[in-house]
Amino acid sequence: MTADAGRETPGSRLLLCALPLLAIVGYAVALVLPWHHRWDPALSAYRIVDGLQGASWLLVVIVLCAGLAWLLSREQAGFYTKMTAAITAFLALTGIVVDYLNWQAVAGQTNSPDYVGPGFYIALAGSGALVLGTVLSWRWLDSW
Repeated sequence: MTADAGRETPGSRLLLCALPLLAIVGYAVALVLPWHHRWDPALSAYRIVDGLQGASWLLVVIVLCAGLAWLLSREQAGFYTKMTAAITAFLALTGIVVDYLNWQAVAGQTNSPDYVGPGFYIALAGSGALVLGTVLSWRWLDSW
């Protein structure tokens, strides 16, 4: 029995499809939770913004993850599926990092305390699931 014998099980394909779907759920939850705060001149105070107001780019990542889950469910998934997974994970992580750095810069410019809400951290966890799915797809799709 080789080390690759366990890779061809239907459960492993189910896991590959479930990880992008888990990322979709994480991103969807992150969109409705508090994300950052923004100065509101009308109120002369900070107001908490949710993911739709502060990170609407996640909608694009959700669509890409849905396409990735569909590609991973197909029997003939191969090189293009791997590249789609890598590009999607790269875009999601880049978006999270840029969003974090942008809000840190805004907080520094306005001399205000930075605030990163739970929505950001749930989106970060969703990106972790997406990266895990990408790594597993690169390893397992060769054996199918």
